[in-house]
Amino acid sequence: MGVTKQLSNDLKTKIVHHHGLGEGYRKLSQRFKLSVSTVRNILRKWKTTGSVQVKARSGRPRKISDRQKRRMVRTVRVNPQTSTKDLQHHLAADGVTVHRSTIRRTLHKEMLYARVMQRKPFLRPQHKQSRLRYAQAHLDKPASFWNKVLWTDETKIELFGHNKGRYAWRKKNTAFQEKHLLPTVKYGGGSIMLWGCVASAGTGNLVKVEGRMDSTQYQQILETNVQESVTKLKLRRGWIFQQDNDPKHCSKSTKAFMQRNKYNVLEWPSQSPDLNIIENLWCELKRAVHARKPSNLNELEMFCKEEWSKIPSTTIQTLIGTYRKRLEAVISAKGGSTNIDFISFMWCPNLCTCLILFEQLLHTFCKSNKLHFTSNITVCVSYMIFN
Repeated sequence: MGVTKQLSNDLKTKIVHHHGLGEGYRKLSQRFKLSVSTVRNILRKWKTTGSVQVKARSGRPRKISDRQKRRMVRTVRVNPQTSTKDLQHHLAADGVTVHRSTIRRTLHKEMLYARVMQRKPFLRPQHKQSRLRYAQAHLDKPASFWNKVLWTDETKIELFGHNKGRYAWRKKNTAFQEKHLLPTVKYGGGSIMLWGCVASAGTGNLVKVEGRMDSTQYQQILETNVQESVTKLKLRRGWIFQQDNDPKHCSKSTKAFMQRNKYNVLEWPSQSPDLNIIENLWCELKRAVHARKPSNLNELEMFCKEEWSKIPSTTIQTLIGTYRKRLEAVISAKGGSTNIDFISFMWCPNLCTCLILFEQLLHTFCKSNKLHFTSNITVCVSYMIFN
């Protein structure tokens, strides 16, 4: 049944006034063209409360009690992967039947929202300790130290694999029109494995790994590309080689190869892709390559090498310049996983240019107002903006 229209307070006041003059219910209903029951209810309320004002209604009583709400909040905080269906069953055991949307609204009021869980490498206690030791040991390293590092890594790029998170504007019931479909193929249509290296001066060699890479092939890649990249990037004597702790990187034969070639290897904590600046470059490389829509694996390899060479050195220098933030994040997390998304867009060239201009303007403002200026001011303001 729908909600009836509320009578105005002026009309109710007139009814009370005429009733005080001696008019009965029937005469008042005829005068104001209302039903006798309506007039009776208005006058009854006036006699009871002394007012014709409508009190604020509390609404429908909540089915979920405060105690049950606290238990729901405690449950999802202990186990964040608890589904609304599980919570619905818990409430049903108490004799409370509610829809899952009611449970969601209740949790939303407690500032709890269902979000996609971030994928991060599994960290054991020894991994966290290793990451923490690395961050603390390298936190105060000068920029000259990181400028000597040759960063290396491998990645796999699928031909049609960059299809996540694509949207299309469409009308209702047009989801299966061809222009609104996202074609998929088995195994991503094929893929290639790449090995690459970068330094502060720019990108080094990028080579395709043939087949499944083992220690022997890895050593061949290093022998063919590392020294050439070091020369190209003008790394001076005492340069440092960075790699992760993949088994083929740490095998006895690979260690012997590095000793023969006098590699100065950076001690690296396991399960730490967030500490390798090249991970940011892989992400941008894949985005740029798949924007060109390669049709076969040969084109995929060619586009990868072309886009790799286009990465400006300023991008890498900015990543290295903000490397301390990564180490601080690891220390803050006590060796746990960090959020490299904040760091990943910090090195956007346009954004960096804006920050440099902002720092110059801030420096001029402080100078004109006889204020002391430090670069920490820019860092603090930037942190507030991005958070």
